[in-house]
Amino acid sequence: MRTRNWRTTLIPHPTLPVTETPTLFGLAITESLMSAVLKGTMEGVEMAAIVPTPVGASSLAQSRREISVMVGLVGDSNGTLTVNMSKRAMLYISGKMLFEEQEEITEDNVDAICEIGNMVAGCVKEALNGSEFGVENLSVPSMIFGASYDVHCTRGIDTCTVEFSINELPIAFADDKIFTVTISLMRRVAK
Repeated sequence: MRTRNWRTTLIPHPTLPVTETPTLFGLAITESLMSAVLKGTMEGVEMAAIVPTPVGASSLAQSRREISVMVGLVGDSNGTLTVNMSKRAMLYISGKMLFEEQEEITEDNVDAICEIGNMVAGCVKEALNGSEFGVENLSVPSMIFGASYDVHCTRGIDTCTVEFSINELPIAFADDKIFTVTISLMRRVAK
């Protein structure tokens, strides 16, 4: 049985130029996807007054935390964007958006975190304009409850996962500080 190291390559600060394509296990990360996820996530969570720090990137899809928001991406390129986080991170982020602390999962904070996922997907879609990936429409966000599932994509799908840290959460909740944004897209087909 082969063990995979899911902690990934540290990525540079978003305002500094990337001088080479980051790799993990010899799998290159598509720079346009990583750039779009970085920019789209930073802009998408802005409404909740959160400024997450990017801390890692991978070309592998993973979902290790119990809450996921999945948004379908449709256009010349098709795929999904998934925001994966712990329950505590979900309550924190949705609480920031709703302007009140959240203690348990409710319909209001599920709607709020789905809206955050939708905003991230919309900002990533805009960031992909002019790249080799064209996305014109988004699906309605779906919420997935349950941890440790893997998403396996067919051949021809480019995947990029970026890990972010919510610096505002106390160090006592170190595992909850990290959330991931994963995009998986099939490259645009020739017309």
